[in-house]
Amino acid sequence: MKSLTRVELDSLLAVAEKHDPLHALMFLVTFNHGLRVSETLALTRANIVNGYLVVQRLKGSKRTSQPLQPNEREQLLALAAKTDGPLFSTYRKHYQRLMIRYGAEAGIPRFKCTPHKLKHSTGRLGYEGGMGLPEIQTWLGHINGKNTMVYLEASEEQAANAFAAAIGG
Repeated sequence: MKSLTRVELDSLLAVAEKHDPLHALMFLVTFNHGLRVSETLALTRANIVNGYLVVQRLKGSKRTSQPLQPNEREQLLALAAKTDGPLFSTYRKHYQRLMIRYGAEAGIPRFKCTPHKLKHSTGRLGYEGGMGLPEIQTWLGHINGKNTMVYLEASEEQAANAFAAAIGG
């Protein structure tokens, strides 16, 4: 499982913000709520209820109600107030191209520049930040806890650092 580091995520968001603040918001909402790209692109003002983002997750996952995060709240509410239809008017392929373009400019390896890496990053960075598996499972809307276990996997870099520390290198 590959995910973005916090530095890579912040770099991606900064590059996107420089080019188009709406693109940065789209990536941020995807990350903050651990959404699939299809879930992000289907969001409308109806998904924002009393300061919460309410989403029926796809692929057999649960419905989630998550508070809007401070780093998205104002922009997301303003966008919802003025937008009829989808909040982010783009399509999957374009979202993918934006991630590749902005990721390259941010110095992120190409293999990490897919929309689904944002969902993986939510789980992994949540775990590294102290969230337990039950909280990650609920946040991501997983029904099966086995789907959440993937976020325990160490990255290759983490494994290499652990190995070097273990052998005194």
